[in-house]
This record gives sequence, structure tokens and C-alpha cells, in this order.
Amino acid sequence: MRPDKRICRRRFVGLAATWLCACCCVRGKAGAADVLHQYYAHPAVEDRHGVIAPWHAGQNGQLDERLRIAVELYKRYPWAGPERAVIPAPHIVYNTHWGIAEDGSITIPPTQPWMCGDLSQRALSIIQGLTAYYRYSGDPIAFVYIPLTVDYILDYCVTGPEHPWPRFPISTPIRGAGYGRADPGVPNQLDLCALMGTEVLRAYRLLGTPRYREAARHWADLIAEKCNVSDPRLPPWSRYVSPEYATWSDELTGSTALIAWFLDEVIRDGYTGKGGVLVRARDAAHAYLRDRMLPRWTEAEIWGRHYWDVEGDWLEGGVPWICEYLMDRPEIFPNWRSDVRNVLSLALHRNCVDPNSRGEVYSGAWAIPESCACCGTSLSYNQYTYAPAFLLYGERADDEWGREIGRRMILMATYDSGPTGVVRDGVAGEIVAAADWLNLAHPWPLCQILKAMAIRPDLFAPARENHIVHSRSVVTCVTYDKGRVAYRTFDAPSGSVDVIRLAFEPEAVTADGRPLSRRNQLDGNGYAVRPLPDGDRLVSIRHDGCRDIVVTGADPQEIIEDRDLRYAGPWSVVSQAGARDGGLHVAAEAGAEAVCAFAGNQVRVIGSVGPDGGQADVYLDGQRQLTLVEGWAPFVRRQQVLYSRSGLPDGPHELKLIARGKGNPASRGTRVCIDLVQYSSAKGRSTYGEGGGPTGWQRMVCGYPDRMDYIDSSGHVWRPATECVIRLGAGADAVARAWYTDRRSLYIGNTSDPELYRYGLHGGELCFNITVGPGCYDVGLHFADTNTRSAMRVLVNGRVAIERIDVAEEAGGRFRALKRTIPHVRPAHGIIEIRFIARDRKEACIQAIEVGPCRGAHETTAPAGCPR
Repeated sequence: MRPDKRICRRRFVGLAATWLCACCCVRGKAGAADVLHQYYAHPAVEDRHGVIAPWHAGQNGQLDERLRIAVELYKRYPWAGPERAVIPAPHIVYNTHWGIAEDGSITIPPTQPWMCGDLSQRALSIIQGLTAYYRYSGDPIAFVYIPLTVDYILDYCVTGPEHPWPRFPISTPIRGAGYGRADPGVPNQLDLCALMGTEVLRAYRLLGTPRYREAARHWADLIAEKCNVSDPRLPPWSRYVSPEYATWSDELTGSTALIAWFLDEVIRDGYTGKGGVLVRARDAAHAYLRDRMLPRWTEAEIWGRHYWDVEGDWLEGGVPWICEYLMDRPEIFPNWRSDVRNVLSLALHRNCVDPNSRGEVYSGAWAIPESCACCGTSLSYNQYTYAPAFLLYGERADDEWGREIGRRMILMATYDSGPTGVVRDGVAGEIVAAADWLNLAHPWPLCQILKAMAIRPDLFAPARENHIVHSRSVVTCVTYDKGRVAYRTFDAPSGSVDVIRLAFEPEAVTADGRPLSRRNQLDGNGYAVRPLPDGDRLVSIRHDGCRDIVVTGADPQEIIEDRDLRYAGPWSVVSQAGARDGGLHVAAEAGAEAVCAFAGNQVRVIGSVGPDGGQADVYLDGQRQLTLVEGWAPFVRRQQVLYSRSGLPDGPHELKLIARGKGNPASRGTRVCIDLVQYSSAKGRSTYGEGGGPTGWQRMVCGYPDRMDYIDSSGHVWRPATECVIRLGAGADAVARAWYTDRRSLYIGNTSDPELYRYGLHGGELCFNITVGPGCYDVGLHFADTNTRSAMRVLVNGRVAIERIDVAEEAGGRFRALKRTIPHVRPAHGIIEIRFIARDRKEACIQAIEVGPCRGAHETTAPAGCPR
């Protein structure tokens, strides 16, 4: 496949599967907040408000269960040996193409270099996701994948010394040897190169490998050297390192934020380049984003142009990263609250134009495709992509709207995988893009779940367990012992606050061996404790300048020492410093068994890994698990989690490990080293946030293009209206075709707030999905015929509220405001849906909408057809 044929990594994959579902994909929406019998891989479950709820009932919660499935797939993923690859490594290091059978067995199909082209995105998922997972779990699988990924990039996926960008990463290796050296003669995208730089620097922070840091600094020097700082009319950089290889636009737009992010990370590491050149380049990127991009926020190409395999003038996966960057730097982007809300929510509107995508609201959760032109009914990927950004916006802006949209999105996204790792990314249970693209199926979801959990650990982290859920730095070493969580961070800059969810009350917290004080406000070093249900605690620790943290307390977790397990076959006891009680049980021959019985709902096997580590199969209650114990790592690490399982039925269980007598192709040995087993029978409830959503007034102006909210004559705040679905066809630009973004008239009669009526949204059928909490609401609809005669029927929550309205006729003429109120509306599935359907061969059109708490007549006087 060639990029000039516009054949992309996901764009047309799985369309046959989508067309097979045409009977359900093209039907119109029947009612408010569609409800399907199945979402992705599981039967639909709703809470008492009709809003999406977890399908998984285990104590660990649905997000942790989805993490387990992804990590177990990582551990059993096939490797490419030295006969095929330049470095023995799991196939995903080189190639995203995969296949999986219903029983979970994985195959690697024959492929072309094109399927290797998402290297930058895979590197992000692997490095960022597994670094966070190590912090969260203590599982050393990160030390298998991350150094192999970075070593491959640095040794085989950089330009040559004579290249205009010498020794620079090749982010899209679609030419060259698929499992070997990449050819630099490709459309090498600069924002994706920067993304790779950020992740290589993250790998340095985790592993301490000096050449990783030096590579990142060299790449930053080149980016700064090539920066346009002299002509502010032009972007700071082109989209491509070598534009001559691209067949489409070379304009760099909103994803400039990814380059600025990389430069920030290098600067944070203490390197600013010769004469501070990195700072000047970063500041140029800030100015371009703030002054050139954000004022044009409604234009498609501003937030497009990020995909490597297609021109992509549409909202897409890079938008949440850009928004996260704005939120992290409020001093640079002072209008971030409005900007982030507008840009994030515009994707809800823009990406649902294709009726075949079925992008919509289901059981209260927005489910949108990755763009206006792709990829059929594959919706879970973009739910994963956008949910953490909405959640983060909710927390940073203290905004219940963002919190609830993100909460519902991540709950529905995690319906996507069955227990064997088969991912059904089509909304009604079909397999679309996940049939071929592994990164979309597991590494990316793992990465995004951990981000969501870090933002809302009170909702999503497992009950009655111990996990570091957030750290501003990289956690380089962690041990989860009974009543003791000990970890080290790469650095501890000012304002460093880590968050741990614990199954116990902390009795002491130390930083670099010195005790920290418990505080109500973390305005200095210390720790704060927030009680959660069932004895859990959310502990926030500030440790400026201190890297070694230890938290102790009375933990309900129990321990079985390695000497108390039952063994069969050739095991030996080996002394090792750092092991509990100074020794390990070690086996290297195939068939050696270790068995333990425990009573509880969770279990972990703790041991050591190293360069001579081998593998073992795992059996739980007699059932072979779809994973491995992986004992290999480039260097020795002690007291690490070799296997874990949570969410078990509370009661007696038996765990068995059987050594395979072999290791992966990179290992020098076959040793399996067991230190102890941890388990717990502590009981708790998994929470997920039922009954959330904004209950105050939400006011929005349709077609409103300004970045600043409009304040009316009564002091009410109106935002741009973006939560609307209008079916225009695949690839259509909803803003260009359906928004009146230019003021239609200076004069608007019948109102003291003409600005509300100067814009609008128009089309054959418009459907607004307003996210709300439980309650009773009045719906205000504002019309004005300013462009074309409009007549329509209005439905609220699927029932007729206005049978026919001709705006000019009822308002007394054109350019006159008309308001109609629909009182006492109850949400349907957490949504108030307002649908405008054109009549009389005219258009539906709406200028502004407001939804707020009921007022006026008692709700028993609600007009016929309006839900109570």
C-alpha cells in the first residue's frame, strides 16, 4: 500500500463487517439516547437512571478488569526471533497487524511495511501505558517492552548522518524493512517525531539509560534549529521533515502542541540548548497556538492534520492531547476553560455526520467515530481517546458537564473486550478496526484507562487494594508489600503530589527517610487523607525535592511465604539480597510446579526478574489462564508482581505455576523466581458514579464561533452549541454546511438580546443531546428566521413537543425572535434530546437552546406529549 493512494491504517479496514450490519447501521434513531441490547462485547447494563453502568460486577471494578485483559495479552504476545527481526522482540514493537481467535490465540498475518507506519503511536501506547502500569501495579512487564521499543527506534528508525535532519526519528516507517531498518524517504511527520521524543525521554526517566536522554536532546536541538521565529505569519515548522515525500498539505496546525510538549519535557530535564534556543522555539509554538490557531477553533483543519496515513482535515485523535496541553499551562493559555470545552465538544458534533457510523448517544454516553470520514461503527477507540480529556477538564474547571461526559464515555468504552482479548469495537458488537490494528485494541485502551483512573481514582480504582494511581514524575521502582508501599520517583519538582488509593489508613508516610506530617492543605510537603467507602483511603502526598516515599499502615492483605507453598519437581532455594527473608524458590526446568491455596477475592505472586528469567504458565482453580509469568528483564528487579488477579468470587481458590523451562528469545536463561504470595479477603464495593451530571442551567448559542462565551442582558452565560448530531454524509464538514457563523442581521426584533439570534444551526434534521443529571427541567428554544424560511416539528425525548412551527409566521415576520418553552421535562437515559425535523419542504433551524431546573407551573400541568 502507498500513501498516495490514500489507503490508510484504519480508514477502510472492517467496512465489510460494517456493511453486514447495515440493517441496524443506517436506521434512523428511534428515541432519546439510543439503547442497544449489547455494547461492543457485552450485554448493556444501565443504572436506575437509565445511564450506562458497568457490565463487570467484580470488586476490582470494570476499568481494572479491562487493564488485566490488556496486560495478559501483552505477556502472551508472540515474539519475532532473530531469524526475522533485527532485535528479538514482541511483534508489536515492529508491526501493529495482528489476528486473534475467539479462544484468545494470537497470530501475526503476513504484512507490508505500511502496517508498521504507526510506530510513533505504538511507541506512545507502549511507553506511556506500561510506565503508568508499572507505577500502578508493580508488574515489571514495562521493562520487557519499553527498552526493546526504544532500542529499535534509536538503532533502526532514524535518519542517516547526511540527512538534512541527521539522526532524527522516522515516525512513519512505511518503507524499508518491516522488521529492520526504516527508509527515511517517507512523509515523516514532525509532530509525531516530537511525540516519539517525549516517550523516549519518558523511557530514560524510567530506565536511566543515558543514550535515551541524549537522543531526545539531539532531536530537540534539531527542532529548535529549524524553527521559524522570524515570521509570525507562518507556522513555526512545516508538517513534514521532508515535504517532498508528501502528496498533500504541508501545513502544521494545532498539533504544534505536541512539539511544544516535547520541548517542555526536555527543558524540564534541565536542558535548554545553546543560548536557550529550545525555550525560544517552545515560546514560538505557544504564540502560534494562542494567537493563530485558537481564534480559528471552528475550522476543520486547525485540529486535523495529525493522522500519518491520510490528509485528515477533520477532528481526530490528536485533539485530546492538545487540550490536555492547554489545561496544563493556564498561564500561557488564559482562555483555556472556554477553548478546551469548545474544541473537545466540537468533536461530538463534527465526527457524527456519517449515518453509517452510528455515532450518537447510547444509554447517556457519547460514542463517536475517530473522524467524520472513518471508520464505520468503530466507536470504542474514540471513547477511550476523549474520555480522559473530558474527565480532566471536569476536574480542572470544576465542571460537572465534563466529569459526566468523560465518566459515561470510559464506562462504555471498557465494554469493548471479552475475557479472551477479542475486541469488538463496533457499537453493536461487530469487529471493525480491531480486527487488524492491535494498538487500537489493547495498548491504547490500557494507556487511556490508566489516565482516566488517575483523574478519578475515587470512582475507578479498585476497592480494597493498594495502587499508586497518579504521580507527576515517573515511578522508577515500586514494591507493594503487606502494609507497606515503597517507591522512588525520577525527580520531585516543586508541587510534586502523588495519589495512592489504599485499603488501609496510613499510619506513617516518609520522604527520603524523614516523616511527613498530615495536613489539610498540601501547601507544603506532607500528606492528606480522604476517606472512601469500606475502609479505603485516598492519600495525596506532596514531596518536593524528595524521591523515596514509604507509606505504612495496618493492611488487610495477607502473605504466604515462598517456603509455605507446595512444590513438585526441581525447585531450589536461592539466597538473594532484597528478597523477603533473604531467599527465593527458583526453578529452571519444564514442569516444575508451585501451588498455593488461599481464601479471598484477589491474589498476587511476588518474585524477581532478570536477564536469565524464564516463563511459567498460570492455573487458577484448575483453569489455565491466558497469560504467562514473564521472568525476563534487562536487569534484576526484586519483589515485583509476576502475576495478579483481582475481582475473584470471594472464597477458597488454588493457584498453580508451572515452569516452561524456556524463556523469551532475548533471555539468557529459564529461571522462575518466587518470593511470596499476597492475597486478601477484604470486602468492598466497586463505585462508578451513578446519578451524575449537571443540574443547573445550560445555555448555548447555535453556530456561535467566538471563543469567549456570550453574556446576555440578564448576566446569563451562553456557550457555543456543539452537542448536536446532524447526518450530512461521510466526510462532510458540519460547521461549513450547517452553521450560520456570520451574523445574519444587525437588527433582530422582539428581544433585548439580539446576539442570541444572529447565528444558527440548520438542516433537514438536527438532534441535540444535552447531558444532565436526574431531575426536572424546562427547555427553552430560541428561533429567528434570518436566512431562509424554516418550518419544523420538534420532539423532546422522542415525543412530539411542537407539532409544527413556522418561525417567521409565528414571530410576526423575518428577523424577529421567537421563544418557545417546553416545561417539566425528565431526562431519558441521562439526556434531554431535542430533535428538530424539517417540514413543508423547508429547513429546520434553531438559534439558541437553554435547559435548566423546572420553574413555574406544577409539573402535573405539563403539556401532552412532554415526558414527566
